[in-house]
This record gives sequence, C-alpha cells and structure tokens, in this order.
Amino acid sequence: MKISLAPLAGVNLVGGAYLASGSKPFSVHSYVHHQTEDAKLKVSSAPELKEVPPKISWLTVAQFNVKHPAFSENALRALIFAAKPRVAAVRNGVETVLPGNGLAVAIRRIGRRVLINENEFLNWVDQQGRNAPPAHR
Repeated sequence: MKISLAPLAGVNLVGGAYLASGSKPFSVHSYVHHQTEDAKLKVSSAPELKEVPPKISWLTVAQFNVKHPAFSENALRALIFAAKPRVAAVRNGVETVLPGNGLAVAIRRIGRRVLINENEFLNWVDQQGRNAPPAHR
C-alpha cells in the first residue's frame, strides 16, 4: 500500500516523528491509522445509493454487426424494415397490413441514421424462441 504524505502540508519532521504546529509529535503509522478510520466513517455515513438503471447502448447497424457478427448488416436491415406493421397490398380499396416483428422498441431513427438499442435487441432475440412450438426431429 502506498502512502502519500501530501496531506501533511505544514507538518515538520522532528526526530523521526511528525510535528504539526502547536501539537504533540505523532508517527506516520498513527497518521495513516487515523486517516483510514476517517475514511471508514465517511463511507459508513454516506447516504444509500439508489439502483442505477443500466446504461443504454445505441449502436449503428455497422457497429452492431461488428460487435455481434451473428447478425449481418443485411439481416439487421431486413429485421429493421419488418419492425413496424406495414401495408402489404391494397386491393379493391382494402389494405392488407402485415404485423411488425416487435423489434420497433429497440430501433430509433434520427434523420437517416438508424440506431439499435443493444439491450432491447438482445432481449427481443431471447423472446423469439419462447413462444414457438418445439421443433420436430
């Protein structure tokens, strides 16, 4: 453990002990012990910290592809395109709407830039296989 004596400004070394102006001599050991006790008191008297929400990580399609190579850029763009419900066809004045894939909660568009919330996307991926019927072998 390194000990800095920088906080001892205005303290003089006298015969192997430190002497503050107008006080009795004390050793480095007692000074360090005193400082660690003060630190413990400060830590114990600190107010309780509230739980901090996880940091939101917004990535572009290219950044997401580099970080998670299982998803190619083209596959990500296809998932993003299908994220919201969209009109498939209009026949005889009736619109046929395709439902979205549910990924819209993880997508933000700012101008032309498309950002993906990494945590929401991975949560969405986890949910995809849960509702599907078991695969036949």
